Amino acid sequence: MSKAKVFIVNQEYKANYKVLFTDQSHKEKNAQIIAGGELVNQEYQADAKVFIVDQEYKADIIIMRKNFPK
Repeated sequence: MSKAKVFIVNQEYKANYKVLFTDQSHKEKNAQIIAGGELVNQEYQADAKVFIVDQEYKADIIIMRKNFPK
């Protein structure tokens, strides 16, 4: 499987996934969807469009910052 191309959108309705950052690895959820991927500069290049949220109940993916695509 190729690594995911990830773009951070600025509005929630544009996102495929909502992402929350955690500092604890045991709290990660669905992180494998985007972990090890790469950030892209344009929305049209993305396989996965993500929106950063601040509440756990809103998140589809919970990931540690170190595992988030760069």
